[in-house]
Amino acid sequence: MLWKKAAELTPTPLEHCMGGEGTVMMERLLDAPAEMLGKGRAYVRHTLAPGVSIGRHTHTGEMESMVIVKGRARHVINGEEQLLETGDLIAAMPGDTHEIACLGEELLVLIAQVLYE
Repeated sequence: MLWKKAAELTPTPLEHCMGGEGTVMMERLLDAPAEMLGKGRAYVRHTLAPGVSIGRHTHTGEMESMVIVKGRARHVINGEEQLLETGDLIAAMPGDTHEIACLGEELLVLIAQVLYE
């Protein structure tokens, strides 16, 4: 069993994450790959302030799912733009290229999981 208290999670600043704008605050929810049974490389909570983005990147040999916990986002996957809101879920499959940015004046909070193919 794993159990972690929110107060124990330490935010890590990621400046220009994947070539994006500003600083993403990342909290590692699971210590990958050990706490993911070797099946993935990330299970994190990202917080993006207005104007902050995660730049365009391609998933090779892995897939990433994201759920929007709070806020609004502009997500572009394989050239297709999507507007995401609280509760929405996306998944970038192996070979997909995507990017995401905070929209509006509210923080964007998302949980992302990257699993190996």
